[in-house]
Amino acid sequence: MSLKTFRDPHVSRWQSTVEEVLHRIEAPASRPTLDHPVVAAAAATAARTVSAAGAEPAPAVPATAAMAAAGEHFECADLAFKLATARLEGRPAEEIQRLEDDLRFSTCDPLWAGAVTEYVKYFDVDKLQVPYRPAAGPDDPPPLPLAENATVALIADWGTGTAEARALLERVAAHKPDVVIHLGDVYYSGTEVENVKYLIDLCNEVLGRGADRPLPIFNMTGNHDMYSGGAGFYSSIDQLNRPPFAQAGQLQGNSFFCLRSPGWQILGMDTGLHDRDVFDVSTSMTWLEDSELAWHKQKIETAGGRRTILLSHHQLFSAFSAIGKEGDRSANTSLEAQLAGVLGKVDAWFWGHEHNLEIYGPYLGLERGRCIGCAAVPVFAEQNPYKSRVGDKIPYLPVELGVTGEVYNHGYVILKLDDGTKTARVSYYQDTDTGALLYEETLGA
Repeated sequence: MSLKTFRDPHVSRWQSTVEEVLHRIEAPASRPTLDHPVVAAAAATAARTVSAAGAEPAPAVPATAAMAAAGEHFECADLAFKLATARLEGRPAEEIQRLEDDLRFSTCDPLWAGAVTEYVKYFDVDKLQVPYRPAAGPDDPPPLPLAENATVALIADWGTGTAEARALLERVAAHKPDVVIHLGDVYYSGTEVENVKYLIDLCNEVLGRGADRPLPIFNMTGNHDMYSGGAGFYSSIDQLNRPPFAQAGQLQGNSFFCLRSPGWQILGMDTGLHDRDVFDVSTSMTWLEDSELAWHKQKIETAGGRRTILLSHHQLFSAFSAIGKEGDRSANTSLEAQLAGVLGKVDAWFWGHEHNLEIYGPYLGLERGRCIGCAAVPVFAEQNPYKSRVGDKIPYLPVELGVTGEVYNHGYVILKLDDGTKTARVSYYQDTDTGALLYEETLGA
């Protein structure tokens, strides 16, 4: 059984902290999942927290043998989390003392007290200033080279470090991509440890990156990447494409980028920066920094005949997930207002955030909106991800992931660019024993 993730900065940071303490005590060979009683207890506490706050609709944690055996871990997890929250919120001293005494004199594993200490020390919200690197001008950062007629792999919401993530990346490797792009979210909260273990090390190992196989990987910000302040993300992009893992000249210096070949450009946008508030679980109504917005628009206006593909973590619109709190909850009107003037010049916009595959028809001036956040996070059939929660006005193509057992299949996208004809074949795969091709389309035809 894999992970349970939440779009809540507070509980995501707590899950990261609990796991880091667990690693120090047990040093597991692979990422501990819901099959471990400590991980199961932390997930159950997180689920109850976000449900009680009304932040997410009654998120269920799937039953596992570990849960049945967890016993007092559930009570200990709840008590430790209440203490950690009380300390961060500056609750009255007598309340904090009572919680400390309850935990100290209980029969709880010392791990939970250690998690409280680490949470307060490492996730002190007053110290979390995202080290965002703005555009210094219309040509800074400059476009990075993209090989002619490149094969580009797109994966989103992939950074779980689980067996499922490894298996999907092995499928991707079989396509021999020239570039791999991750559209954001390293779980639980994008810490430096998580970025090293579940992004950099895993990619290097599975893709065989090195002097004999230099392969550039570009990473983008999701909400989970910002939940720990962004340091892990920026450290990862400084390391990902250092030679010999990629050829010189492929370092990604910012949280946004432009890749250019003779006939195509791929623009990666930073929508994660403004979706990270710890105690206010925000909507998905995020936006681009003004300097970055101007930089992207300049790239689109000066494409030199190239066709344009946009990438982001957050969606422009959705038929299946509410984005805002009020008004038209199906669309991010902030991003729409920022990019409305250039969407007609975009061949396709790929995003993640929802752990699903969604293929849309023309909408809001965008020819092709594609949600591909289905790379590794488990979605259970009972969650019914293809049930509309915001109305049915958005045109949607009937292309859906299949279900294996109780869980939806994972998926990824392969772009095969043709610079001579300025077309691109886009193939959508689900990760099954046969590596099933679900849907195919051509851009620029």
